[in-house]
Amino acid sequence: RFWEGVLFEEALQELQRTQYPAECSGKTAIRMRFENRGAAATFNFIGGMLGYAYMQGKALVLSNTDPWVYAHNEGCTDFECYFLPWSSCPAASLNASGTFDMARSTQEAVFSMVPRRFARKGVFWWHLVLTSFLFRLRPDIAGPGMDLDVDAAIASMRWEEPVLGVHVRVGDSCNKWAVHFNGACLPLSEHLAAIRSILLRYAPRTLFVASDDASVPGQLARALEGEVRVVWLEEGAMQDKSQTSSGFQEAGVPAATWIEHRLQSGELPKKQMAYQALMDVLVLARCSLLVLHLASNFSRLALNLAIIHHKRLLPYISVDGPMCYHWQICCQLQPDGTSTMC
Repeated sequence: RFWEGVLFEEALQELQRTQYPAECSGKTAIRMRFENRGAAATFNFIGGMLGYAYMQGKALVLSNTDPWVYAHNEGCTDFECYFLPWSSCPAASLNASGTFDMARSTQEAVFSMVPRRFARKGVFWWHLVLTSFLFRLRPDIAGPGMDLDVDAAIASMRWEEPVLGVHVRVGDSCNKWAVHFNGACLPLSEHLAAIRSILLRYAPRTLFVASDDASVPGQLARALEGEVRVVWLEEGAMQDKSQTSSGFQEAGVPAATWIEHRLQSGELPKKQMAYQALMDVLVLARCSLLVLHLASNFSRLALNLAIIHHKRLLPYISVDGPMCYHWQICCQLQPDGTSTMC
């Protein structure tokens, strides 16, 4: 059995105990810097650090010297703008001079480690546990009647099960794939081929599409007319993607135009951008079939959350790369699932 719900809950309880020690000091906690990148990349990087800290028997406490780019500063300054606290230890409780930086050369090994108690379940299962612990949204923003009301969003789209979730990225981050592999952002024909493979085998009745380009859902709806009903989150203040979906098709995009840099400069609204990403990934997680970009941390996070929600492995196709347990693109993939970062 892959899921093993009882063991999964025991692992979450172990993390909870470690992250909430009776007293906060260098003996019980470790303060670490995190990669302040794209939303999902940062999240997956912190998951690896959480696993590392747990295997040291210490709580992970994030440095507060480089605030998260999505923190909106409306009564909060970091991840607690959106998520329940990850530790009872404030950053100020630890000596800043002892802040730990995880060297790039050690990340491949560290991110593949699994605690001995859970070793038989493997690295993928362990990272599901880490994701489940971290991705606990604040109840005042997620739930019935809240800003992130997934059930209401699904009801408004009139889903009919089974639902195929599709992630299409043609914005800034797909440029990384082009740079690494001398290619280009994938054409929609690649996604359509994967979608039709799923349609043929599983006959989904609804297709939900999440994309960083507002024109993509309509393109898919026209291409798949008569084959499957295509739905997406309606445009509006929270779903306006016009500022993030154009001008990124060519290699060599200046760093200043990447979303995280534009967030830091105040050019883009932080809460709106965060809610947009969170809602897309939460709705994708409700889908029982998936077509994804697993070179993308956003797609990896969606797959993790979907498996956590459904408590089982799900059928999926990746259009551009394998599932990675770390936060970079996978290179030199080995039979045991390990890989290098590139």
